[in-house]
Amino acid sequence: MFDVIAVPIDGSEYGYKAADVAIEIAQKFDSKIAAVHVLEEFSFSSYDDEEDSGDAILAKVTKKANDVGVDVTEHLLTADPLRDMKFIIDQTHADLVVIHAHGANNNRFVSFEENEVSDTQIGSVSERLLRTCEVPVLLIK
Repeated sequence: MFDVIAVPIDGSEYGYKAADVAIEIAQKFDSKIAAVHVLEEFSFSSYDDEEDSGDAILAKVTKKANDVGVDVTEHLLTADPLRDMKFIIDQTHADLVVIHAHGANNNRFVSFEENEVSDTQIGSVSERLLRTCEVPVLLIK
């Protein structure tokens, strides 16, 4: 049913939860995982540090998937996640995208009443992908 499941992952606890769900689906459908980590185009950190961090994030997903017999292709790219995620997903030839509702930079979506992320809000990258992606998107909360 799904040959390739794309998982955009940013290293947050939410991202790893989405990766866990994608791995479980991949096991059931004998699918491959396209793990995607995007390095911000403009960052205050050094590129080497960002690249090392991205490699570690992808390696964690790859190990977890490989441990249960799921193949992973890692994609470490420099781009603008908000602007470029649909193009990146298209390039992975994914049949399904599993993405988290909130990312590492969830402070933009804080509820004033509860002082935490609201269950009814989603991050900007997830929201844009839901609106523009041409393959099914599974949003993990």
